[in-house]
Amino acid sequence: MIFISKIKLKMKILVMRPSPEGEKLVNILNNIGIMSWHFSLFNFLPSTSSMNLSKKLHELYTSDIVLIFSKKSVYYVNLYLNKNNLDWPLSPDYYTIGKGTAIFLKQHIKKKFYFQRMKKIVKLY
Repeated sequence: MIFISKIKLKMKILVMRPSPEGEKLVNILNNIGIMSWHFSLFNFLPSTSSMNLSKKLHELYTSDIVLIFSKKSVYYVNLYLNKNNLDWPLSPDYYTIGKGTAIFLKQHIKKKFYFQRMKKIVKLY
């Protein structure tokens, strides 16, 4: 354990989370005295594309494995499925990056799936 006293650290943080979570984190950090800026490389928005999604939907239902990287992707896929009166397919194995994403996905999929924790893959029931 290291104790630091009488030294003021000048830490600056660049937060690259998508909006609005990125701005919220920057506000929290700035409020506790840690200088922070927000710059998002990408943002999640509902698609307005006229591209036919039936191929992608077919891929979702015929996949063996689905990798999920963010809560936003779960949110928008679930929004699309609900709008079209569809359910998440039960046949693929689902893997998430991060426990938060796993917990969020668990609200929508009623089956076992996997997430990485401390360099181990763990089943979430």
